[in-house]
Amino acid sequence: MKLLTEQQQIDILRNRCDKVQKRIWISSPYIGSLKDIQKIIGGKWLLPSVDCRILTDVDSGFIRDDTFDEFVSNNKEVRSLDSLHAKIYIIDDWCLVTSANLTGTAFLCRYEMGIATNDISEIEKTFVRWWNMAKAVTDLTKKPSKGLVDYQDGHSFKKKFKAPPYNSGKQDKYDAICEKYKDFACLYEKTTGRNQQMVSDGFTLLQEVDYLFNYLYHDHPNTPSHGQKVARILNSQQKVKEIKQYFRDMCAYYEKDPQKWRLKRTKTVQSLLSPNSIKKIGWNEAKEVVLCLHCLSSYPINRTKFLNPKNNDIKDIIDCWNQLLHTGKIDSTKIKYVTDRLNNFGLSSIYELIGWFYPDKYPLMNENSHCGMRFFGYTI
Repeated sequence: MKLLTEQQQIDILRNRCDKVQKRIWISSPYIGSLKDIQKIIGGKWLLPSVDCRILTDVDSGFIRDDTFDEFVSNNKEVRSLDSLHAKIYIIDDWCLVTSANLTGTAFLCRYEMGIATNDISEIEKTFVRWWNMAKAVTDLTKKPSKGLVDYQDGHSFKKKFKAPPYNSGKQDKYDAICEKYKDFACLYEKTTGRNQQMVSDGFTLLQEVDYLFNYLYHDHPNTPSHGQKVARILNSQQKVKEIKQYFRDMCAYYEKDPQKWRLKRTKTVQSLLSPNSIKKIGWNEAKEVVLCLHCLSSYPINRTKFLNPKNNDIKDIIDCWNQLLHTGKIDSTKIKYVTDRLNNFGLSSIYELIGWFYPDKYPLMNENSHCGMRFFGYTI
């Protein structure tokens, strides 16, 4: 058991959250703005593999709209317990019991004190009991008074402590979306056993899933996923039923149009951008790579602009692609490095490039595939 005060609290809590493996459970009657929450607990709670539970009091306390929307849109449950006053932060098998609400004011502007411990069995039991007593919050009908927000999460106090910088939001979301795709891919494989002809032809699981999504968006007679902007509400049994139905349709279509150009694109991208080749490419090779990206085929003006020497230097393209693909784990720093340096090569282009080069590790992600995920009930 360790006493934490002032700067220690936010530093240690954020460090624990950044290293989370399985759960973040939070009890706090006041929950502040998203930009402050991201500084306090980071963004790993976004991952589908992290069990994130938010226990608050929406009647006597509040949760700010932008934070609530972010939690709910990422399928993290928020519950309200009338008269809640405890501030508890359970991260895996570690816990902080503190006087600090989950607000920027509490952690950055006020003198707060907490006890950190690894002996959490009784705390966990209490949290679970309160969680079971609480009611799920699906929308915020009651708005807190401006005076209450200003005092608990406003500017009534001057900043005394510093929050660790949070600049990996896009990457945290990228990791979270990748996990959702992989979760669907596992369900798809378990449900169907895969299309064995596609397996024989050399498609990875993630490539087969992308073929399904593209089929539902473009080639199915009813194009059922086309324009799917919001996730459908499906339970587990309904998801399985839908997968089985459209798997049969897709298999029949594959016999007519196997689209083996997909495999060729992977080989093209892997060959041109291999560690031994990438530093030797010129504009012709860069064009070959870019022609493999669906998103830049959908918006050819961006492809033209990207390949224009007035907008990008070939040395910058080589450097960015090399940094992205061949310098260790793909993270927020690398993605930001590419988007900052290359014109007309945005996130969709980056995500597709990663997917083509690493077809067994990363899903091909673009608007077509996102619509497919939403069609099967995944919030993207």
